[in-house]
Amino acid sequence: MHATKARMGKRLAVLRAGLVYPWSLPTLAGVAGALAGFSVAPWGAPPLLWLTLVPLWEAVSRRSIAQGLVPAAGWGAAALLTSHVWLLWLHPLDWVGVPNALSRPLTMLLWLLVGGCGALAVGLWWWLARFYPLPRWRGALTMALLWGCGEVLLAHGPLFWLGLGTVATPHDRALAGLGSLAGPGLLTAVQVLAGWWLWHCCKAPSGQRSRWFAGGAIVVVALHGIGLMSLVDTQGPLIHVGVLQPVIPTRQKFTWKAMAALERRLTLAMNRAVQRGVPWLLLPEGALALDQSPPTVDGVGLVTGGFRRQQQGLRSSLLVYPAGARDPAMALDKHRLVLLGEWLPWRGLTDAGLSAVGGLQPGPAGRLLAGKPLPWQAGVAICYEISQAHGLADATYDGAQLLLAVANLDPYPGLLHRQFLALAQQRAIENGRWLVVASNTGPTALINSQGKVTAQLDPAVVTSAVWDVPLGTTLTPYSCVGDWPLMVSGLLLALNRRPMHQPTSP
Repeated sequence: MHATKARMGKRLAVLRAGLVYPWSLPTLAGVAGALAGFSVAPWGAPPLLWLTLVPLWEAVSRRSIAQGLVPAAGWGAAALLTSHVWLLWLHPLDWVGVPNALSRPLTMLLWLLVGGCGALAVGLWWWLARFYPLPRWRGALTMALLWGCGEVLLAHGPLFWLGLGTVATPHDRALAGLGSLAGPGLLTAVQVLAGWWLWHCCKAPSGQRSRWFAGGAIVVVALHGIGLMSLVDTQGPLIHVGVLQPVIPTRQKFTWKAMAALERRLTLAMNRAVQRGVPWLLLPEGALALDQSPPTVDGVGLVTGGFRRQQQGLRSSLLVYPAGARDPAMALDKHRLVLLGEWLPWRGLTDAGLSAVGGLQPGPAGRLLAGKPLPWQAGVAICYEISQAHGLADATYDGAQLLLAVANLDPYPGLLHRQFLALAQQRAIENGRWLVVASNTGPTALINSQGKVTAQLDPAVVTSAVWDVPLGTTLTPYSCVGDWPLMVSGLLLALNRRPMHQPTSP
């Protein structure tokens, strides 16, 4: 017993020393930021994330640029560089006309720009912390809510992919259940506040440290209990949905050979679906080329990614083909396009992006796919849109009975695949709906309303499956009111500042 306490005391002393000596904090913050980037996904380790936030809170408590802003910005840059390292798999860009000699520098520059955005965002958060008393509870709560509100606002724009609100999935679905109450912004605020609690335990006098640690542990257990009770177990009427994972390389997608291979694989999957009495088959984003008609098989319709011209522009869409039809009966256009990949900010100069189809135009913001000939209503996320929690929440409120996520994640590595799947699990929890994921090379999976992956196809394998999906009608608190409670709470706390004494910088 005494030996265990002695070991814990030594480890805590090492951590406290890292927070005390000025020369060590920037290095410690950079390493912590790198671990934070991996703790979100694919590891999904909330306790590790909380530990990595301790050096960040120490940096935020310091007012000098050298000992405050620099470590904080380094933490943000390292976190995004590790979590977005999959961007390096964009190389080579020869398939869009960029020579190899220029491809690698461009890919590296894009990756570094993402890290710079992380440094800028966390640096801004450090600057806002100067107006609130730390380490007081009220100031910490304000800063945690501001971080959560910041992620919510960024998710409405073109740059955000994933943040701290995704860390609880897939391994801590009890904590992730809090998302059904107030969305990913609340989960983000909880993570940031947990990091502050550990930091405060490190900084507290030895006589108060045990009390702080015990009190915080009780709160963490209580939050897990609340999240577990908030998970929705949807057990509605069953529908049969078929999925096809075609595994068509993106860099060859629009060649004659690839299009012929897709038609063969699709015909085989449709025949299997008919044999099993499945009325609809789901295909991933961009499965069909522009003006490409799918094969027809009596008894099965298609819900497939493809492209179409609309109002003199090209759009990436989810197209609905009734059984036996050669033309789509309805479509839902992709709204959130990938910056640089599908649209460029300098559209006046060129409409080309870094995708195989060039520049695209966004469709309407609504994410609800409903109407004849579909017998059910679905909330849809096309690729990048899976990071926009509010879009699927609005669709659920408008009547979505299940969620669909279609993507083409080739040629990106498994890291991005696992991040996409973690985001999909969080969206299912937030809305209390089963979610079907269909991707070109993976992940292709079925996720229940409690965020558990109940079935998944092997990645990079041409295969199809049939899944039973319960339809849901019950609304979660988040799908009813969205992000407004969190945003209003954060704004009220931010505006209600109290006078404070400036702490002494070490």
